Amino acid sequence: MRFDLDSYITVHERIEKFYAKWPTGRILTSIVEHNAETGFVLVRAEVYREQDDAMPAATGHAYELRSAGHVQQGSYVEVGETSAVGRALALLGFEVRRGVASREEVERGAKKQQASAPARQAEKPAPPPEKPALSSPERTVKPPTPAAEATPDLDAQILRAAEELGYDAAKVRKWVNQKYEVTGGLGSLTPHDKREVLKIFQEQAGRPQPKAARK
Repeated sequence: MRFDLDSYITVHERIEKFYAKWPTGRILTSIVEHNAETGFVLVRAEVYREQDDAMPAATGHAYELRSAGHVQQGSYVEVGETSAVGRALALLGFEVRRGVASREEVERGAKKQQASAPARQAEKPAPPPEKPALSSPERTVKPPTPAAEATPDLDAQILRAAEELGYDAAKVRKWVNQKYEVTGGLGSLTPHDKREVLKIFQEQAGRPQPKAARK
């Protein structure tokens, strides 16, 4: 199946559809629990179809951690609020054909799984050496930094891979901003995230596509 950048529903799309159908409706959010020291927040969202409704038509809850990623470091409360609103609108029936979770939630869940895998590996103690190295001095192998791994033409490789899929630079910038919750496109990403984007595009470009009729 061809990789479609527009195949995911975002929270702001659900909000637009809600107010288009219920222009006098309202969305209220409140913090159920917040621990600023540990960076944990639990948010509740309530959706009302009409301005004077006494009870919400649907509710949604979401929690977020400040340590979940670079975006959450400075805005984990806002991220949790967005997720809660998205779930409340989904439970009201807005854009649920692909599931209740919004695009933002699915992407953050995937990134958390990727981040937890190396962390679990790091927790395992290194096996002791069979024999002490008497003749060789000890040395510590440090993991390469993102800057050392990055290549100067990484952005160009991404754009070339995107062109093979039929996407121009503007479309790539829009998708990157939505996926990683940034505003500067590729310029806002770390080398690690850029390699992830390149891998996604290359994998999709490598899949067999239906042959177009020659003119």
